[in-house]
Amino acid sequence: MPTYRVFVYGTLKRGEPNAHIMSNPKTGKHKFVGGAVTKEAYPLFVAGQWNIPFMLGEEGKGFRIHGELYDVDEAKLKALDTLEGHPTVYQRTLRPVIPDGKNANDDDAVEEVWMYTLKRYDPRLDETKTKLLDRYYNGVEGRFYMKHEVVKSNDNLI
Repeated sequence: MPTYRVFVYGTLKRGEPNAHIMSNPKTGKHKFVGGAVTKEAYPLFVAGQWNIPFMLGEEGKGFRIHGELYDVDEAKLKALDTLEGHPTVYQRTLRPVIPDGKNANDDDAVEEVWMYTLKRYDPRLDETKTKLLDRYYNGVEGRFYMKHEVVKSNDNLI
């Protein structure tokens, strides 16, 4: 059975509001691999009525993002796709990360892993977004994540 390595940077991390989705055996299998940081800088911020962490796929803007790596089975990957609204709201793409404890200058330290980035930026997010972040935690800048229905369009995010 194939496994997929996924990088999570927001509410799916351990101790964060949606960690139960990752850890729920009913939605598939997962294995925590460890921490990692993106090889490239990306914009990460919290915005919208639900205080959702958003990462844009614009390389070279923002900071290198700290998150967690998981190996997941196909069922868990589908559950994550549903949560993230892939491929409509977020897109899942392969991007380079450096696992914790590896030397960033060592080419074989870099791994291509799946991560979710916002597919289309909505300028209305500018009205509520935090400063750019290098890591997410619930409550950053006083912004606590609020549970909501599965996102099906950008209009649900604002």
